[in-house]
Amino acid sequence: MQGSSAPSKIRSMKTLDVQDRLEYARCAVAVLRALATSKTTMRYEGFARAIGLISDKDPWEVRYKQQVEAILPIAAAVERQVRGGRNEDIERLQFHRVVTENGNPGAGIMKKSWIETE
Repeated sequence: MQGSSAPSKIRSMKTLDVQDRLEYARCAVAVLRALATSKTTMRYEGFARAIGLISDKDPWEVRYKQQVEAILPIAAAVERQVRGGRNEDIERLQFHRVVTENGNPGAGIMKKSWIETE
């Protein structure tokens, strides 16, 4: 509404710096491992809350899904990184356990991610 003095209900999404993304990716690994152990799935909203991206009292907004989709490939890329050795005894992360409302993994969740160096 033009000329309205009503406060905007649109919240700005917090931006994530490198440290934030790495911390959330670290938390994502723990949550993914717990989901694998319990053989369960979790919707994006629950996953975002479980890794601390949003609090339990904050309303879910679809745009948080974009941040989850930016965090998961970081964990995937680190998992695929073979420099420094990879422990083959550790089970691979099961990214398909993060699902949409219809119970399917989100588009792109199964794509391969890697760390690129110059």
